[in-house]
Amino acid sequence: MTLEFFLLVSAAGLLATYVHLMFALWGHRYGVARLDFPKVLNQLSFGDSFDGPPPYWLGLLQVHVNGIVFALLYATLVGPLLPGPDLMRGLIWGGILFIGSQFVFVPVFLRHGVFGSKGPARGWMTAVVVHTIYGAMLGWLCPLL
Repeated sequence: MTLEFFLLVSAAGLLATYVHLMFALWGHRYGVARLDFPKVLNQLSFGDSFDGPPPYWLGLLQVHVNGIVFALLYATLVGPLLPGPDLMRGLIWGGILFIGSQFVFVPVFLRHGVFGSKGPARGWMTAVVVHTIYGAMLGWLCPLL
């Protein structure tokens, strides 16, 4: 892996994560539930201290680092194994991330049940859309190894 490849994949992951995050935060404007990923990751990672909740920018940083890591996984390990053109590969990767989040992250760490059955109403719909957006952006922008 060259430095140029690493930077291109990181930039694609950063942009895809930004668009994914903005849709999740503005979801209520589009008729789906608003999901605040930075706030959730802050609470999981740091919780409240004597000074109150951790700064919001730490959650933003965590979300974007996750997006870059998942972009690197896609570009180096998973993407080359997926069938179809680049956009389809990205959509499949977004679907894999969605299924993984709904069967591992949401029930185990958030305790909202499988597919968020105990969480916010229609939260799973926002999750489908934002993972689809993330995957489509990666498939469109991200080079594969």
